[in-house]
Amino acid sequence: MMKKNRTNNLDEMQNQKRFKLEEYGFWVMFWALAVSIVVQLIIGGTIKEVLGEIIILLVGSVYLSAATLKNGLWARTSTPSRKGNAAASIIPAVLIGVINGFKLIQNNKMEAKSLLITAAIAVAVYAACFVILEVFRAAYNKRRAVLDNVGEKESEE
Repeated sequence: MMKKNRTNNLDEMQNQKRFKLEEYGFWVMFWALAVSIVVQLIIGGTIKEVLGEIIILLVGSVYLSAATLKNGLWARTSTPSRKGNAAASIIPAVLIGVINGFKLIQNNKMEAKSLLITAAIAVAVYAACFVILEVFRAAYNKRRAVLDNVGEKESEE
């Protein structure tokens, strides 16, 4: 059996560059997958047809969310806020509304009832996203407080 080399052959600068490349690669794949799902749904695909992509996107999203919250991280350029969460929740709501709107146009069902259902779904998506982000914000603040207090307790001792 061949023994694997577990030592890091990269110096610190190379390691940082590698992490940056991996990060960019992850985000390119993440957004390409998200766009692929949206495009397929807009051009007439069904949820069943994009279920594999949705599951992969969901697994990656859950992992990234759990790992960053566990480590008390949010984002490089922002901190969590109710206002930011409210603004961010608009994006998936509008996206779902647009996708459903295209579906209505494709199926020639531009009736008042269908439009109201589409609007209700968009509002429900907004509310769900906002609640999820608020739960994440609370978890982040709690974890950040714990991690910040660990450093203070060690310096007192």
